[in-house]
Amino acid sequence: MARTLLERETRRQQLLDAAIRVFARKGYVETSIDDIIKEAEVARGTFYLYFPGKKEIFLAIIDRYFELVSQLVERLMAEEWPAGLDRARFREHVLTWLRFFAQHRDLIKVIYREATSIDPQFEVRWNRLGKVIKDFLSERMHVLQKDGQVRKTLDPQVWALFMEGIFHAVICNYLLTSERPDLEWLADQWVDFVLWGITPREGDASC
Repeated sequence: MARTLLERETRRQQLLDAAIRVFARKGYVETSIDDIIKEAEVARGTFYLYFPGKKEIFLAIIDRYFELVSQLVERLMAEEWPAGLDRARFREHVLTWLRFFAQHRDLIKVIYREATSIDPQFEVRWNRLGKVIKDFLSERMHVLQKDGQVRKTLDPQVWALFMEGIFHAVICNYLLTSERPDLEWLADQWVDFVLWGITPREGDASC
């Protein structure tokens, strides 16, 4: 029985992975079930054992995205942060997110380019997940302000909003458009911008 359940889950994931690749390549409207079963190398009957139609497998992809992001958020929230404003730790967190998005590039492309127009419930789930992330960022900002590491005039909710906007712009305008995104370079640029803004610092070559 356990083996059968494992085989079913493996086949279902095979179909999801195939659908993600096709949706990312062709878009939702232009993709057919024939495209998906051809990509997955399964029979049409096999597809219908797991999904009633194209929309249902698309919604399953959205659910998979939220599951993966939620797992990552929970892991980061559970980590113990060092006292003070630690650049290396901040950079590692940024890199963790960038690597996640790069690893799931096709999935991210489907979510950011297709999901909002297909699933009316997408925005509800998106906002719910976004609130969890923004609450986490705001809480970290409160701690840093309490420690005197960050100026108290910065509103934690606005900080979280800015970070969300940066993420969205980076994903849409860099990660999804560059064939070989330089994540290490991007993380350095991101962290330096957030920590020090655009004004020159002592020792910079541009000073």
